[in-house]
Amino acid sequence: MSWFSTITQYLIPTLCMVCEKPQAEIVCYSCRDRIAQNRLRFGSSCPVCAVPIRSHQSICAQCEQKKPAFDRVVYLDLYQEPLRHPLHLLKYQKRLACASGFAVLWNVFHQNVLKACDADILIPVPLSPTKLAARGFNQAWEIAKQFDLPKSVLRIPNLVICQERHVPQASLGRAQRTATMQARYTLKEGAASIFRDQHVLIVDDVMTTGSTIHSLAATLKQSGANRVTAWTIFRTPPWRT
Repeated sequence: MSWFSTITQYLIPTLCMVCEKPQAEIVCYSCRDRIAQNRLRFGSSCPVCAVPIRSHQSICAQCEQKKPAFDRVVYLDLYQEPLRHPLHLLKYQKRLACASGFAVLWNVFHQNVLKACDADILIPVPLSPTKLAARGFNQAWEIAKQFDLPKSVLRIPNLVICQERHVPQASLGRAQRTATMQARYTLKEGAASIFRDQHVLIVDDVMTTGSTIHSLAATLKQSGANRVTAWTIFRTPPWRT
């Protein structure tokens, strides 16, 4: 860091995206400790979809009965405060600094996951053209491009097209979401050869029922991808959907 950056960092401090108090970091250390305490309460989770499981289970009942198209999910936190509000600031008030904050938290709490990452390609879950035009950016991509990944991982934001939908996913139940997600994603011309025999890493902001990631993973595997991992900032437990 240059001397100029160091001086301006303290003369013009940022606000912590969580507690919104002035300080030098996008997420202050007090809030990082609070998030760390929340993460200690997670307990055991399914190695595939990341829902909570009991100590005697090796995989959740749903994945045991019918495994989804994706192979693994890793998340930062449950969809709850204190991080839910910063996500809303990012998505609905265009506070792009919050994307940096979420990337910082991922880099802090998932250092081992990042170091062990053997994915070939990273892609964000794409937004529909209408939503992308209205928001002006894809929040998943804004976060993902700041992950401390090995240089071998290619980050490509625009290989997949998301078709328009007329009903918001948040208003639908699990079965309805799954039905509406069928054939939602298509690859851009020539993209299939890029995914063939590759380990693809999908990045999203919130995973609820898993229908979005399942649909995208299914499209990727139909196009020749041999493994699909999903990283999501939030995981919404199934009992809240």
